[in-house]
Amino acid sequence: MNAKWIIPCVAAVAAGVVAYGLAKSATCGRSAQSVDRLQDVSFLVRELGLNDAQTREVQGLHTTLGTQLSASCSRHCAARMRLGQALAVETNGNARADFVLEEMCRAYEQSERATLNHIRAVRAVLNAEQRRRFDAMISDCMCQPCSMEGGTCGTDVDGAATQEPREK
Repeated sequence: MNAKWIIPCVAAVAAGVVAYGLAKSATCGRSAQSVDRLQDVSFLVRELGLNDAQTREVQGLHTTLGTQLSASCSRHCAARMRLGQALAVETNGNARADFVLEEMCRAYEQSERATLNHIRAVRAVLNAEQRRRFDAMISDCMCQPCSMEGGTCGTDVDGAATQEPREK
């Protein structure tokens, strides 16, 4: 009797590992170098010429963002684990898995909204010239090819124009 549960258990573990890998690459697949650089307050101080008051405020904003992203990541990971469990024992069609997937999407959306709000808050601290430079840095970071899709700024993955590419 125990032998008949081995294959479903192994399949459930494999599905969980695959789901983890896909979720991690989808949420963490951005170019780490440019993203890490923008998360480094000392880099922003150097590149934007922040004064002491701006530096303290940006550091506080970065700390708050880190807390928010950590919470979103924890919610996303917990939901992903529940999704693996739901897929392994799903007896009521797709309802439970769909519900947990919606939880994962909400957590991901919360992290993206927190990041967007953070960018806006940092921009509010900057003067006009610093904002122009910061916006260019953000645009350069966001317009790099996606690791999974291969799209670039100015075109979507099918090659259709999405926005005017920024002059370098």
